[in-house]
Amino acid sequence: MIDDPHLLLLESSLAGKTKALEELIQIFQPKLFSLALKFLWNPEDAEDATQEILVKVITNLSGFRKESKLSTWIYRIASNHLINLQKSKMEQRKVHLRAVREELHRTQIAYTPSPEEGENSPKLSEMILHVQVACTYAMLQGLSRPYRMVYLLGEVFQTSSEEGAWVMGIRSETFRQKLSRSRKQMETFLGKECSLTKADNPCHCKDRVTYATKRGRIKSYLKLSEQMKIDGRWKETKPMMANTSKIRKAAEVFRNHPEFLPKKNQLENIKSLLNNSFPLTAR
Repeated sequence: MIDDPHLLLLESSLAGKTKALEELIQIFQPKLFSLALKFLWNPEDAEDATQEILVKVITNLSGFRKESKLSTWIYRIASNHLINLQKSKMEQRKVHLRAVREELHRTQIAYTPSPEEGENSPKLSEMILHVQVACTYAMLQGLSRPYRMVYLLGEVFQTSSEEGAWVMGIRSETFRQKLSRSRKQMETFLGKECSLTKADNPCHCKDRVTYATKRGRIKSYLKLSEQMKIDGRWKETKPMMANTSKIRKAAEVFRNHPEFLPKKNQLENIKSLLNNSFPLTAR
């Protein structure tokens, strides 16, 4: 029998205990949003997708056959949903890593802080942090959706090849092959371009602040963190710094980003659904 830490909550939810179902939602909402944000790049799109995934989970909960952990089953729903979503405007432009590289080289602008800011001002540090997140998540858009999902599951979230394969509905061997290829792409790209993986690489976060601010590339991320600060949910996170004595792996860069949360707790948005979901039936 699979050892599942969420089994009791699952059984209570299926027995009609709303509090248990709400607790499950609270547990998985941030995990699903983290996956959706990295996969889709845009915070608003990620919030919408997270709520849609939660609705699918709730309405199909009674169809869970315990062939895996509940978390693995939920990630399978999330993976299928994200891969099959209508493509974003960024994806419709068919972003390739080559195009990302060209933009990085074209838009480097040496940042000159105002006298009030100084080189180590909290404001500049916060801007660099958001540039790091938005920029690296944008790089992920250069991977096709199946390869992007495999990379996130296997390299960033560090799921096993067996679990990742079950989530994606493919063989373990196929999952490992896709992971190897996507890992090579990201390691090669960040390894040659990003100063977070190697200090003497050409792209420096501080030199992206001016362009990213002017073009609104980090606006949605700043709104997200501001709302989290207002709600007391923001954990102070310092930006990564280029390290002259160490070459970082690409996945380490992604794993060291702050844990963003949806602007609002989405439980309130689906309570009306919860009231009509018992007994839960598969659809």
